[in-house]
Amino acid sequence: MTGRIRIDGQSIPFAEGQTVIEAAADAGVFIPHLCFHPDYEANGSCKMCTCKIDGRQVSSCTTPAEEGMVVESNTEELNSERRALAQMLFVEGNHHCPSCEHSGNCVLQNQAYRLGMTALIFPEFAVGRVTDASHPDILLNRDRCIYCELCVRASRDTDGKDIFCITGRSENKGLAINSDSGLLRDSGLTVDDAAANVCPVGCIIKKGEAFTKPIGQRDYDQRRVHSNKIRQPRLPELIKEPGEKVSVATCSLAGCFGCHMSFLDIDERIVKLIEHVQFDRSPINDIKHCSEKVDIGLIEGGVCNTENIETLREFRKSCKILIAVGACAMSGGVPALRNPVDVRELLEESYINGIGVEDGQIPTDPELPHILEDVSPIHEVVKVDFFLPGCPPPADAFWQVLNDIVGGRAPDLPYDLLYFD
Repeated sequence: MTGRIRIDGQSIPFAEGQTVIEAAADAGVFIPHLCFHPDYEANGSCKMCTCKIDGRQVSSCTTPAEEGMVVESNTEELNSERRALAQMLFVEGNHHCPSCEHSGNCVLQNQAYRLGMTALIFPEFAVGRVTDASHPDILLNRDRCIYCELCVRASRDTDGKDIFCITGRSENKGLAINSDSGLLRDSGLTVDDAAANVCPVGCIIKKGEAFTKPIGQRDYDQRRVHSNKIRQPRLPELIKEPGEKVSVATCSLAGCFGCHMSFLDIDERIVKLIEHVQFDRSPINDIKHCSEKVDIGLIEGGVCNTENIETLREFRKSCKILIAVGACAMSGGVPALRNPVDVRELLEESYINGIGVEDGQIPTDPELPHILEDVSPIHEVVKVDFFLPGCPPPADAFWQVLNDIVGGRAPDLPYDLLYFD
């Protein structure tokens, strides 16, 4: 070893030629990153590993370690900026974890867990880049590319084929193939190439291997990745007289109703819950409108039409604490996958051009709610007090959250109950 640096107050040794992130990794200190890989020369493209080094914010993957260097990494300021970077990557691409073949083995998903990202704070604007399924063994889903350039470096430096490159800027940026046709099938890429195996997300996928690992056997199911404490909100205090129950109402917008089914999976524990909770609007009593004031509102589903907006606003007005439940409520989820397609085109495909449709016509009854151009998460329409992630969240998560609030505590989900798929 040639010297020592300090990372978040901890003295770390480093060898000659090592960067800050390499020295940290050797010492077991994790610095969030996406584009860094120990087998390839760092290029500092993702900025996720940015640290404050001797008072300046720089990429730790490209900064050589020097004697006496003072590094700040795990600070709220830096983690907040990293969360924003992860948020922007999620909303710009098709990173819907429950439907992704790489879920559980995804570096971006891993960082979202580590940084405590529980909901999307930016509007989704998936560009809709072209998927290349021409190769017999490999699928290229450009909507999931995070431009880490690992495939570019692997193909160039290890495989010697120079198959991939990044072209364009902003929304026109994309992963291109160096072949006469521009298609993957004509590129010479094989499943054994380093470039076919280095992708940290679900962009480059081997056909026939998707969804083959059961939950519990995937890479990030095997180790705890959530290391940074998730900031919990200060929820309104529920002041109750002795023996008075907390009122709970539930609501569903555009979605599959799976979150409600998961809630009911608490099974016989619901009897215990009823000792402290009275249900207002819910599938249990089939009431369509909640009372004027309830303590806790659980709402699932995305905002798809004008009726959803009206229902959501009414529900928010009635609930002292509003909890967005599940992926659809938090990010638009599966309903929001239609956002890149024009609404008129969707209606024509459903009612006029669809398979088996004869003499179709688009419904125009004024009683029908107007379909919105985009499906939105509920926090873009009303204020949300707490997010309960999952697709759906497990029954144990509902049990934990409701018991925490009823007990006068801010919900604090353990790692095992906090996931997005």
